[in-house]
Amino acid sequence: MRLGQYSLCGKALSSPVQDDAAYNNRLESAGKRRSTFSEILRTLFGKSHQRQRHGPSLAQSEAKRPWRLLQVESSLACNIRCVMCPWKEFRANAEHHGIMPGKIWDAIRPHLSNVQSVDFTGGGEPLLQPLLTQWVEDAKSAGCETGILTNGLLLSRDMAHKLVSAGLDWLCVSIDAAEKAEYERIRVGSSFEKVCENLANIGRIRSLGTPKTMINFVMMASNIHQLEDMARLAADLAVDQVNFKKCGVIRGDHGKGHGVFGGEQTAETRRVQKALSRAKKLAQSMSVQTTMSRFTPAERPVCEQDPRDSMFVRHDGLVAPCISLANGGITTFLGQEAIMPSVCFGRLPDADFMGLWNTETCAFYRERFEQRARAYEETFIEGLISDSLRTPQRLHEAALKRMADAPEGCRVCHYLYGI
Repeated sequence: MRLGQYSLCGKALSSPVQDDAAYNNRLESAGKRRSTFSEILRTLFGKSHQRQRHGPSLAQSEAKRPWRLLQVESSLACNIRCVMCPWKEFRANAEHHGIMPGKIWDAIRPHLSNVQSVDFTGGGEPLLQPLLTQWVEDAKSAGCETGILTNGLLLSRDMAHKLVSAGLDWLCVSIDAAEKAEYERIRVGSSFEKVCENLANIGRIRSLGTPKTMINFVMMASNIHQLEDMARLAADLAVDQVNFKKCGVIRGDHGKGHGVFGGEQTAETRRVQKALSRAKKLAQSMSVQTTMSRFTPAERPVCEQDPRDSMFVRHDGLVAPCISLANGGITTFLGQEAIMPSVCFGRLPDADFMGLWNTETCAFYRERFEQRARAYEETFIEGLISDSLRTPQRLHEAALKRMADAPEGCRVCHYLYGI
């Protein structure tokens, strides 16, 4: 069965969902509630489960810019072949060889003043996009925070200088092992020495800690023993943060069988959690920050992508809530085969960018998660007002019962469950 054939495409409403003034008023009201909501989630799920923000300027712009995040897949093409990559079949059939055409960015650029943060990453290698540094500069000139996730192989000294000069705020490099043999077994076609050298160069070139540098370490059975070694490597390379990530995105057989989490706590997950705690303490002692996710599922009202104030633009202009829903197909959720639908609001540049935000499908995702978040928050507030003796966990369970069901694809996505 060919991937990506399960489609739910958005259509425009007969009239806009709201005008700009009404939308900004709604966001201001929602913003006031979310400060309390964030504290609730932080208590239950930990800091690493909050939406990741990398730049100090965002707090100042949140109240003024309606879109928190725009994820722009500057490239689906890739120059290496990772063993766990779920996007291989999509890449093989991609338009424009997987490189986003300039006309799609041209359709986005006039709206950047309404966007807080632009992430130029998708399912491929953003440094293959020949216009990347210009696009970063465009976004920075419009007051947006900018960042990329890269495999680092093309991050030459010249490219590093260009990105720093363009104003890149954060740069994350995928490194899944702290030694050559295991790294190059996972990241087929890459060079451990070259990537480490390139990442170290950023530390020498950057000014006043910008861009913030990070490593994404995708945890799998073959590399889980290297957690503490990765903390040491990050310190040696003067990296600011290590993100210990799960391998949870699967399409067909691509990415399947690499996960180190499950539906319930086991002796193995407890062992890995202890190893992660040791790695975190070690990293902290060397002034390296860490983030990590859960090993067992706990449903949340909304995932980190949060389509209430974000959108994903695929390399071919398709606009969707997130990368997972932009590329549907057969997936695996907690060991069981499932179907991830393909969701699209429309395509750029043919559709109007603001018009896509007002499609029926986009409004559904936005409003459904707003309903869920509100029901979740109200449960906790009522518990506080009534001086309830129920624990946060009991309130969490009560809140889940009050929430409307998550959209179809989200119900089989690990991100909604924090794993």
